[in-house]
Amino acid sequence: MTSGLRERQKIDRSNRILDVARDRFQSEGYDAVTIESIAADANVSAVTVYNYYGTKANLLLALVKESDERLIAQLRALTESLPLDIREAVAEFGQIMRRHAMTYLTKRTWREVIASSILQGGRQFGQTYQALDRVLIGIMADIMVIYQQQGSLTPEIEAAGFADTLFEMQNIRFFQFVSDDDQGEATADQIFRRDVWAIFATKQVYHHSEIRT
Repeated sequence: MTSGLRERQKIDRSNRILDVARDRFQSEGYDAVTIESIAADANVSAVTVYNYYGTKANLLLALVKESDERLIAQLRALTESLPLDIREAVAEFGQIMRRHAMTYLTKRTWREVIASSILQGGRQFGQTYQALDRVLIGIMADIMVIYQQQGSLTPEIEAAGFADTLFEMQNIRFFQFVSDDDQGEATADQIFRRDVWAIFATKQVYHHSEIRT
């Protein structure tokens, strides 16, 4: 067997494991699922799952990383075609994140992800989750710099710090969204847009008159 074939087989097994894990976490709940049940449905041994991922928490983290890789591509595309109004750009950033999250994992599973990121903050899960967030904050910072260069965001604001504030505000609203099974995406969008418009209400931050129309 060639090394190329072995690598393809490994990737195929890994993808099957992740697909099964995602389906089981979402249908049964994280706590009810075992490595052994995932292995059985993926047609691999439990030893293989342990060798690939080590723990069930690492499987959950792998799903988050896979989700974020796709999300990052969408957000980078946003930076290439930004709306004229910075408020709309920030609102769209949050909307993209939320809609992508809901197409990839259910609210129930995202609650498990958030809980694990807090409980394992100093360990691999928490550290990797935080590193992924830093990439997303970096994209938001890039957006802030673009609007500063256009003159619609005051240059006195430190772009990276402001991006962190906006991202964490979006994060809080996302946590509230996934914790409330009755809150729909339209309501979540409305709440976040209200927050964004409030932040940009002061002319010390936002020079609306300088935006091209």
